[in-house]
Amino acid sequence: MEILANAGNHFYGIFQAGGQFLTIYVVNFIPWIIIMITFMHILFKLIGLERIEKIANVLGKNPITRWSLMPMLCMMFSGNPMTYPYARFLPENQKVAFFDAAISYCHPVTGLFPHANPGELFVFLGIATGVFVAGYDLGFLAISYFLVGILVIFIRGLVTQLIYNAKFKKKYGSMEKKEA
Repeated sequence: MEILANAGNHFYGIFQAGGQFLTIYVVNFIPWIIIMITFMHILFKLIGLERIEKIANVLGKNPITRWSLMPMLCMMFSGNPMTYPYARFLPENQKVAFFDAAISYCHPVTGLFPHANPGELFVFLGIATGVFVAGYDLGFLAISYFLVGILVIFIRGLVTQLIYNAKFKKKYGSMEKKEA
C-alpha cells in the first residue's frame, strides 16, 4: 500500500511542478513577449513598409547580405511566414536559397525577437530553462543563438545556391536558359 501511496504522491507532484513551471512562464515570459511584439510593431510603423522593402531590395543584390542580413531582418520585422514574400526582390534562381536561409533562421531569432516565430518559441525556452537552472546568463545565450544563426543561414544559403546552380546547369546546360 505504501508503494501505491508514494506513486500517487509522485504522480500528483508532476502536476504541481507543471503548475509551478506554467506560473513562471505566465508571470515572466508572456509579458516579455507582449512588450516585444508591441515594440516591433511600433518600430515597423516608424520605419515604414516602403523603407523596409527598399532595404530588402538592396540586401538582395549582394550574396553575403542576401543569405545573412536579408533573411534576418525580414524575420525580425515581418516574422514567420511573412518573411517569404520578400523573395520577390530576388531573381527566380535565387529564391530557393533565400527560402532555405529564411526557414533556417526561424529558431535562432526567437531568443531576442520572440514575436518573429512564436510557434517555435518553445525550442529556445527549453534550452533557456536548462541554461537558467545551470546558473548561466540568458542574454549571452540569446545573442550567441542569434549570431550563430546568422552564420548558419549564410552557409545554408550559399550551399543551397551552389546545389541549385549545379542542378540547373546539369538539366539545361547553362544558367542563361529561362526557367519554365
